Amino acid sequence: MSGKVYFISGANRGIGYDFAKQLSSISSNTVIATARDPASATDLQELAKSNPKVHIVKLDVADEHSFEQLDDQLKNIAANGIDVLISNAGIAQSFQPLLETPKERLVNHFNVNAVGPILLVKALYKYLQKSQTKHIAFISSLAGSINDFVPFSTSAYGQSKAALNYAIKEFSFELESEGFTVVALHPGVVSTDMNINAFQYFKENKPEVLELMKDYESLTPEESAKRLLKTITTLSKESNGKFFDENGKEVSY
Repeated sequence: MSGKVYFISGANRGIGYDFAKQLSSISSNTVIATARDPASATDLQELAKSNPKVHIVKLDVADEHSFEQLDDQLKNIAANGIDVLISNAGIAQSFQPLLETPKERLVNHFNVNAVGPILLVKALYKYLQKSQTKHIAFISSLAGSINDFVPFSTSAYGQSKAALNYAIKEFSFELESEGFTVVALHPGVVSTDMNINAFQYFKENKPEVLELMKDYESLTPEESAKRLLKTITTLSKESNGKFFDENGKEVSY
């Protein structure tokens, strides 16, 4: 897990922050961590102050113009390329039935969770090309699985992750001949701010969902990141196009 340049989107908190923290604990690594508003990303700012190889970059994956500003921010810190892209930024704000989900929420989730990661790969493609590693890990979710459909409403969230999963499979096919390894990762049931809001919604509106979820292990962001990094740092050509859970087990799209 040493000597690489990592780019992590959505690193201001939760799993993304713990990716940055754990990867930067290895002195030979360089970590490029994004936040929509770097000034308010206090934990990330403290991490960067204590480690000169952590670089904070401003990026809002919901704003296509934000990607146009990446080159100016990366020209000095990623001049020799990016080895591993961890596409982590996403939202989960919709768990009601489809008939109750407004169009705006559907579109917003699709833009952030599916279109945003595609635009991110397009923006960083030339940096990844420079590397011998060329690994892309997308943080997806089993909520977007078709074959292993989760039997409760995730509406806009699940649909957007299903769209992301298709993009991951397409990237794995299109970039394979160039030496890329592209994978999807399910982070597990994690106690992030995003998921805590979902749990509260289920508690108030769909208690039967919490009953279904009780058998799933609840992870802290730190533990989820630690487990996922075991997979991310041991990827091989044979991993390309696969979907792994938080324990490194291959799961179905």
